[in-house]
Amino acid sequence: MNITKNFNFVEGFAVRPNAFYTLTLIFIIYLLDYADRKVMSALFPFIQAEWGISDAQCGMLNGIVSLMIAVFVIPMSILVDRWSRKKMISLMVFVWSIATLLCAFADNYTQLLIFRALTGLGEAAYAPAAIALLSKIFPTKYRATYIGIYDAASPIGAGIGIMLGGYIGTVYGWQHAFGILAIPGLLFSFLFLFVNDYATIQTQVKTVRETIHSIVQTVISLCKIKVLWILYVAYGLCIGVSACILDWIPSFLHRVHGLNEKEAGLASGIIAVSVLIGAPSGGFFADRWSKRQKHAKMYVSAFSTLLSAVFLFCAVQSTTLTSTMIFLGLFGVCTVAFLAPVTSIIQEIVATNVRALAFGINVMIMNTMGAFAMPVLIGKISDRYDLQIALSLLPVVAVVAAVLFWRSRKMIR
Repeated sequence: MNITKNFNFVEGFAVRPNAFYTLTLIFIIYLLDYADRKVMSALFPFIQAEWGISDAQCGMLNGIVSLMIAVFVIPMSILVDRWSRKKMISLMVFVWSIATLLCAFADNYTQLLIFRALTGLGEAAYAPAAIALLSKIFPTKYRATYIGIYDAASPIGAGIGIMLGGYIGTVYGWQHAFGILAIPGLLFSFLFLFVNDYATIQTQVKTVRETIHSIVQTVISLCKIKVLWILYVAYGLCIGVSACILDWIPSFLHRVHGLNEKEAGLASGIIAVSVLIGAPSGGFFADRWSKRQKHAKMYVSAFSTLLSAVFLFCAVQSTTLTSTMIFLGLFGVCTVAFLAPVTSIIQEIVATNVRALAFGINVMIMNTMGAFAMPVLIGKISDRYDLQIALSLLPVVAVVAAVLFWRSRKMIR
């Protein structure tokens, strides 16, 4: 088999117009993913007023989505690699859109919790499937740039979901917010069936036992790649820092700088805006620098993460609101710059037929270690000491992640 010829075919396919059409659909669907996921945050007051549920129960309505993603991402990612990227994406968008629609018809808390769990089930392997497809249709030298564009969809979607949720909930009622946001997903689940997908590499197994054995062996083979686990841990630490800031910075601005709840929420939006700059920029600079420096992707990840630690420390320790907001904005730019370069590296160091699984393991780790454990830990430290003291520990976590990125640079082949 002529490996070079096959690789050039992939490279050639990547620059065709249909590759950018696929990127556009993936971007919009990822935007809808986060809109459907985060609309709940804007609807808490309406649901609490109607059903009288607690803050802990409200938190579970969001948390159950991430929990389901963490639980099902691995088996779903295996299915992505062994079946079809476009068919799995289409199916997942359809499932989470139907689940979002069902939330509009929930009569009690238990029903709403179940429907939100189904939303997480539908979203479980979207990121691995999308990353695997993007990694195949775009060449290595541009891959981080386009993954960075993809990553920018999540904060846009979160912002749209929260804004629309608040408006629709006020004007029409909170149930209508779920119904209206579900409709675009159903449309795009149909459209995605017609994009180009790469051929699935078939495994030579005949029985269920052989299939399970093959899957286990594949997972074990990935676990033996030491640099993958260093990247997974560093990735999870960075996601944890960002999750803690998004969860706690409104309370920090309220308690430390005296803003009311509405003002604190609006001020926190600067982080989402800065993330829009940082996510694509990290991929763009990594790709450009890679032409001259083979470790450029890890350098960008390490330097940007280290800068985010410095800016976050300055933001937490600043005594004026203006300086705090400036440093938070700079933190927002730097803290997500690692996403595209590291995601690109993860895809490049594994075989084509396990790309979704490799990123699926990453999604599981970042949801459990980052999105769940760290915000809870910061909350407990804040309860015992002080929120400012708790947030002051986060720059240390970011420094650890930067060191891991730096260490991994010479391990990547």
